[in-house]
Amino acid sequence: MNNNYTEIGLLFQGLVTNVQYTFIMEFCSEAGTILAFIGIISNVINIRIFCSMGLTDGITVSFLSLSIFDLAYLIPSFSMGVSIGLGVIELRTPTAFVIEPQGVSILMAKIMVLVNITNVLTTTFLAVARCMCVAKPLHFKNWFTKNRALGFILSFVILAVASYAPVTAYVGIVTQFDVMKNITRPILWVSPKRESVKVIAWIIKDLILPFATQFIVVVCVVIMASSLRISSRFRQSAVLTSEKASSALDSNYNFTVSSTLTVPTDKLSRKDVRVVQQVVLISVVYIVCNTPKMVISTAVVTVPDFTIGKRYSNLYLGVIALRHQFEILNDAVNTFIYYRYNTKFRTILLSALKRMRR
Repeated sequence: MNNNYTEIGLLFQGLVTNVQYTFIMEFCSEAGTILAFIGIISNVINIRIFCSMGLTDGITVSFLSLSIFDLAYLIPSFSMGVSIGLGVIELRTPTAFVIEPQGVSILMAKIMVLVNITNVLTTTFLAVARCMCVAKPLHFKNWFTKNRALGFILSFVILAVASYAPVTAYVGIVTQFDVMKNITRPILWVSPKRESVKVIAWIIKDLILPFATQFIVVVCVVIMASSLRISSRFRQSAVLTSEKASSALDSNYNFTVSSTLTVPTDKLSRKDVRVVQQVVLISVVYIVCNTPKMVISTAVVTVPDFTIGKRYSNLYLGVIALRHQFEILNDAVNTFIYYRYNTKFRTILLSALKRMRR
């Protein structure tokens, strides 16, 4: 056993000093804890409302699953924020808590990584599903049923567990002697076998997954945004045509306008437009929040010293902590998107709030 192994305890002087690193961790602890707490409440609301709406179609099931995964990510995020704060106290004072806070924060981070894989895949699935329904509505509008959506979601969970569970299996909290505090207490334990497994998992979760899903989601957003513009122009054209036709009829012009007012069957309905807008905004938020991970992964590959235990260890751990804030934000804001673009969601939420006020 490696009694001294603590990832965020390996503080090297690089571009970021120990004092600056501690300040970054304090900020991330406070901001992350607040964001995670807000996100937990909002996702509990999401889950209750989506269940009340009725799980009759694949899109609602997907939104519900995304809210469940977001909640599963935010709970350990909240725990990690609290443990980081306690860890900072240990770094600054002689205080020693019953359980090593830094070890708990690392363990929570591993759980967050596993859950984040399902979040990423579900968000990508939503973007692809709506994109296909927009691009080829006659072919795919009724293809993404509830059962098919559940099948995809289940496969995402299996893939996440299979790809990252081996890494978490080699990490745990066990009672042993803590050299840093000169006491025996539960601290982080890491198996020597973990490093060989970790490299494979890192390639999947930090290289292949973020870059591949970013590309897919960006393409889907471009297609959906283009379809929204086309749909908007069509509606404006239909309104103008209708006004011209009414004016012509009032002037006793003798012509038929029914053909010009016929809406093609492949155009988006108002409900479809709102769903697409909802998915587009969720996808855009994902793109923004996923970009820091891509930048960090690129830096790790191109700068050998940008990793734990090397020259830029402090900088690496600091930007990883900041990156987590983007991921927490991504999982915490969906309630506001649903409220803005989902009429049924908004109606049920407002009704629930009115009942609470009585």
